[in-house]
Amino acid sequence: MDALDSYSYYLEIITLIIGLVRYKEYRYFKFRYILYFLAYVVLNNLFLEIFNTYLGSATQFFHALYTLIYFAFFLLWYQSLLTNKHRKRIVNIFLIIFIVFWIYDVFLLEGFQQIFTRYSFSLGTFLLIIAVVFYFIEMLKRNVVLNITRSPYFWVSFGILVYCATYFTFYITSLILSTENPVILSVLLFLIHSIQFCCFAIAFIRADRKKLEHPL
Repeated sequence: MDALDSYSYYLEIITLIIGLVRYKEYRYFKFRYILYFLAYVVLNNLFLEIFNTYLGSATQFFHALYTLIYFAFFLLWYQSLLTNKHRKRIVNIFLIIFIVFWIYDVFLLEGFQQIFTRYSFSLGTFLLIIAVVFYFIEMLKRNVVLNITRSPYFWVSFGILVYCATYFTFYITSLILSTENPVILSVLLFLIHSIQFCCFAIAFIRADRKKLEHPL
């Protein structure tokens, strides 16, 4: 599993480099926050790798914190992209629900015994799927639908949707069957994580300041 994690980390770094090279194309658009988030992911994983030996089980806190930051960031990001006030309000409610549940999960339900808080992670995937669907609905109502695969927002959203939908389906299936294989879960997370960051890389390549939506 360590080998899989290392390959995934290299992919994150490559995607970050592509994003930095292409930064001038989207620096005045909300898409730039994806680069900032990716930089956090790379630095967070580097920190965990370096200090894992010294901090031991204490690093589990940073895994739990990553779950919080990942879903809170994307819920906020999609809330900023949406134009429909009703949908924006719903996503805001999702964010509050997720943060409250994360606090409950970390401090009362699972604690820091888990590498990542699976209950919060599962709830986050479900809420984020809805937020992504909201954004796709709005994309389909705009002219961008004619060239949807040229939009970096499409590729980011597609990567997130694959990541969240696949994990959520796996988790629900494991609950129904009352079994969960940690090896299969680890491989699954590696695969969908790789798909997600490949989509991010495509999004950076597709970014064109002359055609990009959502200026700051």
